[in-house]
Amino acid sequence: MSMEKLLREKEAYGKLRLKLLEKSKGKWVAIFNGGVVVQGDDFGEVVKKAYEVTGGEVFYVTKVGEEQKVERRIYRNR
Repeated sequence: MSMEKLLREKEAYGKLRLKLLEKSKGKWVAIFNGGVVVQGDDFGEVVKKAYEVTGGEVFYVTKVGEEQKVERRIYRNR
């Protein structure tokens, strides 16, 4: 896994956060290539769908508005 890629996705989320707070507060979001690729109410479902959409590439997942409470890192060995 590329920590650099994860940090870029996290930074992209920071840029999107204000808009996401308006329309997606409380939702889980997966960020990939600088944009939201999946969002939903269930963490596990968002991660599963994000793996499918990204082909297992590095992405960032957080809960909009609750970032400090829920930050997690998921690693996948290839």
